[in-house]
Amino acid sequence: MKVMVCGKGGVGKTALTILMARILSERLKVYIVDSDESNMLLPTLMGVPQPRALVEYIGGKRDEEEFERLRFDIAKALARAREGIRIDLLPEEYFSRSEEGITLTVIGKVRKYGEGCACPFNILTKILLENLALKPGEIVLVDTDAGIEHIGRGIEEACDGIIAIVDPTVESLELAILLREVALKLGRRFWVVANKITKEVEEPLMEEAERMGLRIDGAVRFDRQLYLSCLRREPIKAEVALADLRGILNHLKLGGDA
Repeated sequence: MKVMVCGKGGVGKTALTILMARILSERLKVYIVDSDESNMLLPTLMGVPQPRALVEYIGGKRDEEEFERLRFDIAKALARAREGIRIDLLPEEYFSRSEEGITLTVIGKVRKYGEGCACPFNILTKILLENLALKPGEIVLVDTDAGIEHIGRGIEEACDGIIAIVDPTVESLELAILLREVALKLGRRFWVVANKITKEVEEPLMEEAERMGLRIDGAVRFDRQLYLSCLRREPIKAEVALADLRGILNHLKLGGDA
């Protein structure tokens, strides 16, 4: 199963992706694909070394027209097995593995002034996911870039499900509705998880979501321990959020048919 974790900037996609991966790794082989072209902290928060960007493996970033033209050649270059691409069969410098056995690969990052847009990274993400060969008992979580760039590139077509992360803002709810429309159109599974929830905002958030016709499948309470570890650039520590996510994933049966 391939699941995209989406939402507006700042909702906590990266932190929740890592925590979900930890929970799922107790019964599945988990891969994380970091497709966020701006945030560099996922490996740090995961507690693993920074792997080389996958875009370097295919010769570096080029303009999007060239990437589109070379889709077949890129897929062939990444494939290390007859059935398609296997992340754990790539050269070791292009992935990292946590102590829980979670495998991380990073698509690429925008780091130089004037280097151009992130479109080539989104194209590479789609090529990777379209050709990724998963075995029974394996699941991929894709930590996406903020907003809707991935929708414009149609990356959702290469996945089986979408998790929309929302926080107590109407902007995040509106984006979740857009993501739901995409999932319905493509026939993909769809869930909404609320994050950073306190007693003060829980009821108003649920009321606004209901008014907008959006079902929230589970809520993760504000976890001070989690946010302090993020602030300090440390591997994520979380008790409250981890417990909430465990209950949510059990309820959703996410990965149960992977």
